Amino acid sequence: MEILSQNKYCSLGMLLGTIALIVGIVHFSLGPFSSPPPTLETVVAEQVAAVKKGIIAGLTGKSPAVEENNTLDIDNLLHNGGIVLAVVALGLAFIGGMRKENRWGITGALAFGGGTLMFHTVLFGIGIVCAILLLFLIVSLINGGLPGL
Repeated sequence: MEILSQNKYCSLGMLLGTIALIVGIVHFSLGPFSSPPPTLETVVAEQVAAVKKGIIAGLTGKSPAVEENNTLDIDNLLHNGGIVLAVVALGLAFIGGMRKENRWGITGALAFGGGTLMFHTVLFGIGIVCAILLLFLIVSLINGGLPGL
């Protein structure tokens, strides 16, 4: 317990970095948690109903009620929250280094915070590479197809 009290910033940085990494891995592994987007038919039906209500309200002299959509997107919250926790962990590792705290604590906070940011960066990079490969495949099929297919 004495080690934790002497290395407050690094210990807190390791804890926040670990939480950020676990949140990132769980969110990636278990998939999106928010409901899927509505279908096109549902969106069109809602817009038509809103126009109908607006026309009826305008003819009767009432002002139409504006509905606000304040739904919380849990996926954005988890993604951005993990990144913020990782950046805070890196900041705490920096503060711990300035205070000459234990090297193991500084390294742990840097590893967990940096590992979380690298995890998100690698996932983004893999997505970009796959999108470029898909674009090349589509352009190749449009220009004459792949040989052997």
